Order: sequence, then structure tokens, then C-alpha cells
Amino acid sequence: MMTIFRLINDMDRRIIFLVIAVAVIWTLVSPIGLPVMVTPLTQSTYDVIEKLQAGDQILLSFDYDPASEPELYPMAKAVVIHCFRKDVKIIALGLWAQGPMMAKRVFDELTVDKYDEITKTTKEAEFRNKIYGKDYINLGVKPSYIAAVKGMGTSFPATFPVDFNSNPVTKFEIMNGVNTYKDLEAIFSLTTGTVGITTYLTIAQAQYKIKVIGGCTAVSALEYYPYVQSKQLLGLLEGMKGASEYEALVKKPGVATAAMEPQSVIHIILILFIALANISQMVLKNQKL
Repeated sequence: MMTIFRLINDMDRRIIFLVIAVAVIWTLVSPIGLPVMVTPLTQSTYDVIEKLQAGDQILLSFDYDPASEPELYPMAKAVVIHCFRKDVKIIALGLWAQGPMMAKRVFDELTVDKYDEITKTTKEAEFRNKIYGKDYINLGVKPSYIAAVKGMGTSFPATFPVDFNSNPVTKFEIMNGVNTYKDLEAIFSLTTGTVGITTYLTIAQAQYKIKVIGGCTAVSALEYYPYVQSKQLLGLLEGMKGASEYEALVKKPGVATAAMEPQSVIHIILILFIALANISQMVLKNQKL
């Protein structure tokens, strides 16, 4: 028995790396199907959109770049799916320069038929019936994010006179009657860094009392908790875990759900190794005494 504890204590760290590598490959090739437990913050985010009615309009702000895409793209896609299913109109824009391209990727993934080079067939889009300018629009980005957020409180057409493709916004049906924040039901900001959720909270929510919800990278979630506790922020998706929870709520498992299994298994393995290491240290120490 003492030999086992001595082996554990002297274990080469490369063995741990090997076990983790095998576990990751195993869960990717053959998913276990671990249950997704929805946290209250994710549920409250979902509830805000779930309560919207067909024809209601929501501002979806893509405030991130490709570096944060692994965490924020899955939640953006899940939120768009939720809105499309409820026939909620999406007005998308970005406070980051790369934001409109992030929005375009999500919309194209769901609404544009793709040709599969492997099967040589057309992959039908899930929401191909959704029409740009009627069901959703991409307004692009403004050079000054502060001016943009303040300007939308006064006039959307004046702040964003043209869309991402340089077409006048007044020609699109979705923008009929949308003049200020008062014409929207909610704002959802997908945020990395300091520009995004906080910007909308300090301007749009504080001055116009519009509902604000959002999603962020896991590392920055803690800074938004005070806004949640004060009820200024009504819901928050936290990183990959929040994205996987939202995928579960809309019953559309995707990239986030697939990524959470390896992450969960790794955490379990690390906890086991830490526990074994501590037990072996205690046993060997008591033997010397």
C-alpha cells in the first residue's frame, strides 16, 4: 500500500498531461452526454427574450472581435435562434469595429444556404425564410461608440443613416417606427473588454430605462455582478458555460455544448489528481512520524 502512495507522490507530470489528452480526445470523439444545468443568470436572460411578442424589436449589439469569438459566437447564435423562432425583429450593430462582421457570420450561418464541398449538396439554412431588412438588419458600426449609444437615444436614423452595406436604413421595413430606445423592447450586448454592456447600462438603461441583458467572456463576468444585484442588468450569459446553457434552453446543442464536456472531464481529472496527491502526502508524512 505504501508503495502505491509513493508512486503517486513521485508521479511524472507528463502522465497527467497524457491522461488529460486522452480524456479530451475521448469526449470529443464519443460525447458522454453530461447534463447541462441552467444557472439563474442564464435563465433570467432567456426569460427576458421569451416574454417578447412576435413583432417586438430587440437591439443585438456585437461588441467583440475574433479573439473572443469562441465564447461569444455560440451564445450569439443561440440568442438569434431564440429571437427568430419567436419572430422577434433583430436590429444588429457593433460598438467594436469587427462587430458587424461577427453579426454577419451569425446571420449567414442561419439564413444563407451553403454548398457542402464534401457531399456536393446544398445545406439548407434553418431560417432561410427570414428576410434581411424585414426580420433582421445589420447597421454596422460608428467611429465613436459613446456618440453612437447616446445618438440612438435621440434618433436611430440620424445615428445610423445607412446599414452595413451602405443602404439607407429608411428603405427597410424593420426600421419603420424605430426612432429611439423607447421603440425597442430590450438590448442584448455580447461584450468583451470595457465597451458593451457597461456602456449601455450607463447611458441607455440609466437614461431611458430600457431592459438590458448580455453575454460576456468568462474572465470578465465578475465585474458585471454588481449590475445584476442592483437589477440594472436583468440577465447575463457567462462564457462558454452560459452559451451551452442557452443552447440547452433553445434545444439546439452546438459548439458550446460540445466544448463543455471536455472541459468538465478535465476539471474532474484535475480534482482527482489533487486529492490523490494530498492523500499520498499525508500518508507518507505520517509514516515518517
